[in-house]
Amino acid sequence: MNEYIKIKNARIHNLKGIDVEIPKNKLTVITGISGSGKSSLAFDTLYEEGKRRYLMFSGTQFMIDSAPMFDRISGLSPTVAVEQRIIRQSNPRSTVGTRTKISNMLAMLFATAGERDNKYDDGQPLSVEMFQRNSPKGMCVKCLGTGIVKRLDEEKLFADMSLKIEDVALGLGKRGSTKKMLDSFYKYHNLLPTQKLATLTAEQLFYLQYGDNGKSAFMGFVPWITHITNGAFSISGRLEDLLTDAGYMSRCSCPKCSGTGLGEQASHTLIMGKTVAELEKLYIKDLCIFLSNAAFRQTPLLAEILAKLNCMVDVGLHHLALSRPVPTLSGGEIQRLFLASYIIAEMDSIIFIFDEPTIGLHAVEKAQLIQILKNLVDRGNTVITVEHDETFMRSADYIIDLGPNAGIYGGERIFQGSFDEFLRCSHSNTAPYLSSDSLFTIKRTYKPINAQKILRIENACLHNLQNVSASIPLGLLVGVAGVSGSGKSSLIADTLVPKLKEILNTKCVMDEEDDETAYEVDTVAISGTEYIKKCLVIDQKPIGRSRTSCPATYTGMFDRIRTLFAKASGLPAGLFTVNSQGGCKLCKGDGELHYHVGFGNFINLECEACGGTGFVPAALEVIVDGKTIRDVLSLTVDEAAAFFKDKDKPIENMLTTLLRVGMGYITLGQKTPTISGGESQRIKLAKELAKGQNAKDTVYILDEPTTGLAFHDSLRLMELMQELVDKGNTVIVTEHDPYVLSNCDYLIEMGIGGGSEGGNIIATGNPSELRTNNNSIIGRYLK
Repeated sequence: MNEYIKIKNARIHNLKGIDVEIPKNKLTVITGISGSGKSSLAFDTLYEEGKRRYLMFSGTQFMIDSAPMFDRISGLSPTVAVEQRIIRQSNPRSTVGTRTKISNMLAMLFATAGERDNKYDDGQPLSVEMFQRNSPKGMCVKCLGTGIVKRLDEEKLFADMSLKIEDVALGLGKRGSTKKMLDSFYKYHNLLPTQKLATLTAEQLFYLQYGDNGKSAFMGFVPWITHITNGAFSISGRLEDLLTDAGYMSRCSCPKCSGTGLGEQASHTLIMGKTVAELEKLYIKDLCIFLSNAAFRQTPLLAEILAKLNCMVDVGLHHLALSRPVPTLSGGEIQRLFLASYIIAEMDSIIFIFDEPTIGLHAVEKAQLIQILKNLVDRGNTVITVEHDETFMRSADYIIDLGPNAGIYGGERIFQGSFDEFLRCSHSNTAPYLSSDSLFTIKRTYKPINAQKILRIENACLHNLQNVSASIPLGLLVGVAGVSGSGKSSLIADTLVPKLKEILNTKCVMDEEDDETAYEVDTVAISGTEYIKKCLVIDQKPIGRSRTSCPATYTGMFDRIRTLFAKASGLPAGLFTVNSQGGCKLCKGDGELHYHVGFGNFINLECEACGGTGFVPAALEVIVDGKTIRDVLSLTVDEAAAFFKDKDKPIENMLTTLLRVGMGYITLGQKTPTISGGESQRIKLAKELAKGQNAKDTVYILDEPTTGLAFHDSLRLMELMQELVDKGNTVIVTEHDPYVLSNCDYLIEMGIGGGSEGGNIIATGNPSELRTNNNSIIGRYLK
């Protein structure tokens, strides 16, 4: 039996023909600075080959016949991988409960043990489907299981009678299928698209609004908009976004089901006084306690539910609820969700590959996760993690370090062996930070608080917040700490940000999605905003909404890049983008064709029509300084900075800023689904900083900005945050990293636990004060 997984001459992406040995039945960490090739080795080489071998023996029709990017891999077992980017592939209606199947099991429990209100007993026996939102028997008939109803303000939509018919609903009637149907309406009723609403008779206006009973092909603006915004043709929600921004449409909780999405039977069937929706809203730890004290007969079904819930508590997900949407989870949370299912399955002889599973965990919680992964190893499995966390590396059996730097300057195997040996590796860019704290600059003098400039939050009660009042000193680097689920995000992202948006309006810059999902915080009082000129909320949500979006498109560089190609060739700029005439017609500019091969797995095959470029041949015939448009998009930020030097000042400026936030290793055309949450946040930060609006009195709100960064890159980002503060701005950062928190001027610590045990401020002050504060948990981990 092979004791090692042996990889010979791995050369995908930036890997430079490296040979690697990974011991089986051990915990191995692959580390190195950001962009050094860690994911290329772990996921694109090891996991992809494991998947290819599975497909080869499963009889699937989808086989990859391209040449492998290595010479040989031996000792490979069945391989399971959980990457951060899997979160971006989630169904928007998927929840923690549906993903873990616990919601299905609760539905079974209610169908067998639920007590139905006699007023709603229709004589039909309770069934599992009655407790499932996605089932016709279980969904609310008004909101169809979503818990949300969309309201179109019909009066406002037709308030301006000077509008032309074709301009109603933001010009919806000027394009696509709406135009075709309206042409039929115009013809039947002898109208013109340029006619003003004021010229219509009352009957004609009614028909335009609600339809003419099939006399023409148009069903009326109100039914048609309702049809589109309910997802009849697309889930993109573009029209809904436009109508909402214009004030024509709003979203609110469904009045019939009170936002649960469930029908009348589920809403009036109880177990120990609670409905299934109420149980799904409990924190997992509280749900565990509730079901453990259940008065009804203990059954194998109940035992299985409790086993799953206890596993989720063990992996640090006690603060979640089953109703929590999967797309709102962090990369670390989604991995621990999968980890819980693997533990329950009690599998052995498997290779598990994780991508920074400690993301989002407090220092006190990491030890428990490490022990769980070691238990997987004890069962006879091999666990491989891509990690930067110091505690994790110190606990590993084996270390592989890649480098020495990022992109084309990385891809070499610097070290493989034990942790103790690694500390003595002189040519590693990671080992020196582990062997000595001297490379970290720890702040010992803190910027004084200006008592006149305090941002004050009072009566915060959202989620688990216990009527919290908090003072945030402005002009400082402020850290918000606490264990998972202690209320950090509830206080900052879900309470402070919506209030700042409400008061500052357009001066509070945030993602459109965040604006739509803002919570109601009317009871919260806030003061001190008169000292804030602007607020920038920079979170970890994906950049762009389509698979063809990338850093170049998000930052605005791509518009200038394709203009350069258009000027050089005399051809239209649209030829140099995959989203217009330059895109391959077969793969829609993606460069790949995607096929489902079962069990939630997909295989991606290179598009034969474009050779994987995503462009039509005519676009690739144009050369600028030796490179095609595809070549330029394949450049890393490091390489692009050299290529565009003295060619275009705004592009140069953007690239320089990306380098400053530690993003020199990503390519300009890297697809959005492959970009982690931490990387997305740093790209957003760079986009804002490149605008040159670093005037004082701006508040920057960041969520774990060092996620996914090696020690060297974290230091660069911390220097940038300090630079913003030195210019008279405020940086509020939610963090777990002790090094980042130790360099803050002021800390707010939430706790004492997560979920129902959190929601209070347990300590405030500078890091020096928290080190000696007995109430503080993070204080003992500060440097």
